[in-house]
Amino acid sequence: MNHRPHLLFILAGLFVASWLTACQQASDDTGSNPVPTVPALAATRALAPEAATEVPPTATAVPTPESAENEPGAQDTAVLPTITIDLTADGSPVNPLLLGTNIPAWLGKDRLDNDLFQSRTLGAGVSLIRLPGGSWSNYYDWLACERGGAGIDETAECFWPWAARPTDFLNFLRATGLEGMYTINMNGTAQEAAALVAFFNGAVDDDTVIGVDVRGRDWGTVGDWATLRSENGNPDPLGLRYFEIGNEVYAGQPGMGTECDFGWEDVWTCDGTEYVNGIGRGSERREGFLEYRAAMQAVDPTVLVGAVGITFQDEWNNWGNEVIAAAGDAMDFYIIHHYGFFTTPTTLAEALAEPTTTWPTVMADVQAAFAAYGNGRNIPVAITEYNLFSVQDQDNTQLMTRLVNALYNAEMVGQMMRSGVQIAAQWNLANGQAGNGTDYGLFHADTYAPYPEYYSYTLWSRFGDEMLPAASTLPGDTTLSVYAGRIDGNTISILAINKTADPLTTTIQLQNGPTITGGLADVLTGDSLEAQTITFNGQSSPDPDFANAPSLPLEIADGPVSYTFAPYSVTLLRLTLDS
Repeated sequence: MNHRPHLLFILAGLFVASWLTACQQASDDTGSNPVPTVPALAATRALAPEAATEVPPTATAVPTPESAENEPGAQDTAVLPTITIDLTADGSPVNPLLLGTNIPAWLGKDRLDNDLFQSRTLGAGVSLIRLPGGSWSNYYDWLACERGGAGIDETAECFWPWAARPTDFLNFLRATGLEGMYTINMNGTAQEAAALVAFFNGAVDDDTVIGVDVRGRDWGTVGDWATLRSENGNPDPLGLRYFEIGNEVYAGQPGMGTECDFGWEDVWTCDGTEYVNGIGRGSERREGFLEYRAAMQAVDPTVLVGAVGITFQDEWNNWGNEVIAAAGDAMDFYIIHHYGFFTTPTTLAEALAEPTTTWPTVMADVQAAFAAYGNGRNIPVAITEYNLFSVQDQDNTQLMTRLVNALYNAEMVGQMMRSGVQIAAQWNLANGQAGNGTDYGLFHADTYAPYPEYYSYTLWSRFGDEMLPAASTLPGDTTLSVYAGRIDGNTISILAINKTADPLTTTIQLQNGPTITGGLADVLTGDSLEAQTITFNGQSSPDPDFANAPSLPLEIADGPVSYTFAPYSVTLLRLTLDS
């Protein structure tokens, strides 16, 4: 059943989010400062299957000049491009929450409960689920949904019965073991948000008073909402840790509030200072980020609450700078959305180069704003939406369903990891096809068949928990980008993205380190960047657990080691070192 695939048409402009980023081409600045680590809870990650036993080796010792003379087509070591990794250099920790995605409420209970849907989610290797879904978050009535349509004042509506309830999200997170992030509807009240925290995290016997909100509703105690959760099948608290206050608030619809002159969101202000501090008095008050955060943390002091930011801080009436100045002492993380393009890029090469050319500038801009307005804090950054297009209706050649988007999003993860981003969530896990045939999703919302980009996250989930410095003699924006990691004391990783139509053979050098004795390779590739059918480890239809697409063993002889990266590919090498 095609479950509301055209909701984005009905909700005009729903995903126009961050359209300006497509117009903001970055310079080559690469400066950025390290950011503090947001605590990451345990998350289920995709595990590498056992290696196959009978496949040709994919890594070889580079021939010496003498042996090359006797081997037609062999390359001299001196002329090969080189990947260099310094194992003695300080690495940087990789937060597993970088591999997040979004689940929108319109997917409904049946999908979230489906075993294959859950298996596909885990096979992608994602670690965090953001919900209830982009712009929907600004009018999703959590209590109306939970009660089956009866809302806060008994007249509020929900998209129930086909929209997912908070209990459905909770059940999905329990079934998969994944971390969650909830985007609060800022059109309610701070006590309403606190009651939601109590619903997810409270104990039935907790008599902590939430209190009466500015509109006169008494929200009772934490135990009241924990009891509702228990009555709907979950007696134990979930411990949901990450929350945002609103979605893309800077882009309110015209006339909805201060400085709202163009946008798509259902919000009450487009002024960054008002968003943080609130406006009005008495029953007409609109509470800001600080009040929401205080009420939520009064229920559960461990929750972390993020404030809505923007890609470039002086855009949208100086939104980002205002938010950082007003909330810099309090916000637990700073939220950015980044979409590469509003309209189709001129060339696919332009699409592939966008993360490496734009992202360093994005991070340099936000770090400069932290320094100028953040009261000395280097605030953790969370990219809670990103993809190739900001508006899927503009993707008329279905690039998001093709191999090019797998390479694009693989590069985005690498760039975010390198620049110190702590949390990220791709938009989205499953969405529903647009009328033009494209789809934001990692997999199809009805068949659950993966799109090419799905496998780029599988590869990153096997990368390791520490990033190492890596250098390549090939240009990363146009040819081969390279990222190196550490999996354990005897295993390092190389994730490489070949953006060309040619196989690329490189020498792998370890500076000040041991020698490579073996390893495994995982390869995502296709016949062209436009391919919608790809292979993963040689298999065009991998099982959800990858049992029929195991990692490929590397046979490595003595001497310098080379590897040939397939055309149009994302490749993960996990290299075993001598002890």
